[in-house]
Amino acid sequence: MSIVMLAKQPILNRKKELFGYELLYRGAEPIDQLDGDFATIDVVVNAFLNIGIKQLTDGYPVFINFTENLLKEGIIQQFNPSNLVIEILETVELTDDIKDLIKKLAQNGYRLALDDVTFGTYRAWDEADLVRYLTFIKVDFMQCQSKFVRQRLAESIRKKYPHIRLLAEKIETEEVFKEALKDGYHYFQGYFFMRPKVMQSVEIPSYYYTYLKLIRQIDRKDFDLKKIADLIQMDLSLSYKLLKLINSPYYRRVTRIYSIHQAVVLLGQEEIKKWLYILALRENYQRTEAQGTSALIKSSYYRAKMAEAIAEIIAPNLKQEAFLVGYFSQLPAILSQSMEKLLNSLSLDVAIEQALLKQPGVLTDIYQLVVAYEEVNWSELDRLIVKLKLDKESVFICYQSAQTWVQQILKN
Repeated sequence: MSIVMLAKQPILNRKKELFGYELLYRGAEPIDQLDGDFATIDVVVNAFLNIGIKQLTDGYPVFINFTENLLKEGIIQQFNPSNLVIEILETVELTDDIKDLIKKLAQNGYRLALDDVTFGTYRAWDEADLVRYLTFIKVDFMQCQSKFVRQRLAESIRKKYPHIRLLAEKIETEEVFKEALKDGYHYFQGYFFMRPKVMQSVEIPSYYYTYLKLIRQIDRKDFDLKKIADLIQMDLSLSYKLLKLINSPYYRRVTRIYSIHQAVVLLGQEEIKKWLYILALRENYQRTEAQGTSALIKSSYYRAKMAEAIAEIIAPNLKQEAFLVGYFSQLPAILSQSMEKLLNSLSLDVAIEQALLKQPGVLTDIYQLVVAYEEVNWSELDRLIVKLKLDKESVFICYQSAQTWVQQILKN
């Protein structure tokens, strides 16, 4: 397992009330030695798919920095514009393509923020007739140290573009905060209020070859959601990320999830393509083979398939639910979180939740039988075989089929 991190720094309004957060890269590599594209993608994946955007921001707007390359590659279009603010670096070259993209993003409802603005940056964007497409302009008070320049800059922007919200960042002292208030800034960010808070989680490793197979599938003209779902279902990490995503404020559905196939269908072809593209891009930057064959992940695969096989015999209408019960049963051990907390971040069917919490029911009995077989607890196994009206030979066949399935996954 690997630890994933990012930081969030509050952005406050003039009354020092919380307005939103900026998400910042935190990782093993120093930011000044890191590829900016990877830093952004890492922040996005960790925020939406590992830690969870709801847990991070509680519905407040989130500012995320996007590089020139990622603007050109169309990464932003993978996101729903609600509660998301796109930060554009001041170093972005204002080519015709970039100008057209900025106009299109604004027209499609995205809120844009221009970062680290100086008089030179402001003039360039003003001359290119792009300032009117911005919602926020951020001024770095550490970089722009002249009070006079900061005051004139704010005055010029407010006079010509009254719709622009001015954001003063790197506010270090109360004196500087009061100055920014006086100069008409609307939002504030910096150590005077709060340092960035590091958030972390554990990432379940994925199989690199699963990404390769998925990329081949999403590039096909005859895009097949069922094949996509089958591939995702064979990767515990991707399955967990999918359910985290579908339960986020950006996509949240009222419908409870009872299978990976259902989740894929609910999210839809276009959204699945978008997120698989982002995940594959991140994997391409990392270029590392995940150690996905740990005992806990193998156990998750085994439990899922055996539970499904048992359900096929005694309750065929519950086999998809039984699969997910077994599949997610090891998440507390893998992610070092309680099952209750994990279930709050997923939108699973009530029957699945009850089984994972070991409340009475047929799915719980199936799950406990699978665990009893795995742990060689013969007395418990005998009790459950009688209770579920099974026989030992059928259970052994289910066990064998599950083991064969797991071996095939690991082999492929």
